[in-house]
Amino acid sequence: MSETQRPTERGAEQCGTFETIDGDLVLYDRENAKAWIQASYAIDFEDVRATGPAE
Repeated sequence: MSETQRPTERGAEQCGTFETIDGDLVLYDRENAKAWIQASYAIDFEDVRATGPAE
């Protein structure tokens, strides 16, 4: 089992995001160019908390 690291104040500043011309969201690490995630679908967790999980 791997150790989970807690986010730090610096951690929030270390991440960046941008939207591609196709509408995909890219989340990246500003200090590690090899660490990024690109997604074409996102969930608004505020909506999920308000309505509860789907059945």
